[in-house]
Amino acid sequence: MLKISEFATAAKTTRRTLILYDKNDLFKPALVNNEGYRFYDYEQIHELSFIQTLKNLGLSIDEIKQINANDKTDIASEVLLNLKSKVHKQIRDLVKVNTALTEKNNYSCDLNNLPLYQPYEHINDEALFWKSTNLDDCTPQVIAKAFSEFYSHLERFMGVSANCSGFLIDLPNKSAETLANTSFALIKEATIPVNDNSITTVKRPAGNYIAIDVNNDNGHNCENIRKGVDILIQMATDSHLTIDDKLWQINFNKDVRSPNATSNIIRLEFEIK
Repeated sequence: MLKISEFATAAKTTRRTLILYDKNDLFKPALVNNEGYRFYDYEQIHELSFIQTLKNLGLSIDEIKQINANDKTDIASEVLLNLKSKVHKQIRDLVKVNTALTEKNNYSCDLNNLPLYQPYEHINDEALFWKSTNLDDCTPQVIAKAFSEFYSHLERFMGVSANCSGFLIDLPNKSAETLANTSFALIKEATIPVNDNSITTVKRPAGNYIAIDVNNDNGHNCENIRKGVDILIQMATDSHLTIDDKLWQINFNKDVRSPNATSNIIRLEFEIK
């Protein structure tokens, strides 16, 4: 048998915790000798581990005692249902965190080595994007409100996917000069369709695109984006390419949650029709 300090070390807890559990009749020692010293069996580590897991989930000592009770009371059943609901929520939250960490790892590239302002062609796979309602006013106040509403609404879907985020910009005249006065929407890559009053799901078609990587100017006059768009349009003209009138602006590495959280490097893309 183990003394209380030895058992606490083996179970990765503290002597104080074991005494508290004993006094509350939650977890008792295997033996208390005549001098009042507590002793534990190795086999009790498994039982304590389960108790500690429930405690870490936020259950009170009384709730854990009800779960451990031998009789199947209605109270215990209610506690178990609440526990299952809490566990499922934590699983969903952990999936979201794991997804974000995976994406951060997958998208961690050396942005300093990207050749900026050099147009190129590449092939995109088909992808679904969640899209906000169209915005015509690009003032900071309007954009900030749009970001807040968009991501608050998406919160229940965020664990599904989240690779790319950015903007979808309408450029019917295919001119960089119209950027400041054209409508745009927030986008976030998705894998399930969502369509309601606030969010629709749009498809970025598979196929050939012309693209360019530029420095992000975080909405200040959009000079870098204008420059990139001008280069792409000139490339299309020189190569006799017909391009779509939608500009895909994709952020590198960062999940855009506020107007000032965009990545330092962004990719601009036009689909080749």
